[in-house]
Formats: sequence, structure tokens, C-alpha cells
Amino acid sequence: MKKSLLAVSLLFFLACSTNNVPKGILSDKEITPILVDIHLAEGIFSQRYVEKITRDNYQEDLLLSVIKKHKVDKKVLEASLLYYGKYPEKYKPIYDEVLNRLNEIEVKARAKDSIQRIKR
Repeated sequence: MKKSLLAVSLLFFLACSTNNVPKGILSDKEITPILVDIHLAEGIFSQRYVEKITRDNYQEDLLLSVIKKHKVDKKVLEASLLYYGKYPEKYKPIYDEVLNRLNEIEVKARAKDSIQRIKR
């Protein structure tokens, strides 16, 4: 009886876990680095006029490079974004982590810029 109670408790815990997502949906650990790279790609895209890049499909090329880097199917990524969009309580911790990582990248970039300015 103790074993079956433990098994039921474990199943209940896993079912209630915020990491529990349907098949074909990226987990929070899988989607977080992808979202970070998507935001970085959006930053690159926003600089296209400064860099004089006028290709019509530049934004899509950037997204495809992120998908290729993470070896994820575009439809799986789209389904995952739709899924998390329906569950803000699951999406918020993911986005908090995305923002933390982007902030870390920014701090490192600013520090590197400062060091380069000092060397000049």
C-alpha cells in the first residue's frame, strides 16, 4: 500500500508541476535559450537601417538562424509559443529567466565596451 501511495503522490506531483507540458511543446528549459536568441535577433533586426541591410527576408533569416542553432522545428516552436501564451502562470517564470539572461548579456557587453574605451 505504501508503494502505491508513493506512486500516486509522485504522479500527482508530476501532473501538477509547472514544467509538465504536452507532447510536442518545448519545456521551459528548452524554450528559454531560444527566446533569448529571438530577442537578440530582434535587436539585430532593429539595427538593419544603421547597417544598411535592406533585404526583404532579413527578419525571417534571423529567425531561421535561431531555429537552426537550437535544432528545433519551426512548427514546434510556434506551437510552444501559442501554448505558453495561453498559460501566463507558466510563461511568466520563463520570461523572468529570459530577462535575467538578457540583462546579464547587456552587463557583460557594457563592461567589455568600457574596457575597450579605457584601452584606447
